[in-house]
Amino acid sequence: MQPISAQQPEWVCHDCGQEWGRWYDNGSYFGPAKHCATYHVNRCEVCGQEKPVTEARDYGFLRKGWNKIKA
Repeated sequence: MQPISAQQPEWVCHDCGQEWGRWYDNGSYFGPAKHCATYHVNRCEVCGQEKPVTEARDYGFLRKGWNKIKA
């Protein structure tokens, strides 16, 4: 069995992170009180759009099903 990080996309935009992240529920954040993330512009590996992205771990990793929407 692969570790969870090996099953995740490398880059995730904020919109997809809010939708699929484990630290979000219907757009409400409930992750760590003090957490920061570094963003850069690249292609989101969930929605495929070019926009600011960060690592999936910054959203508590993504829930199952995130990769079913990939084109």
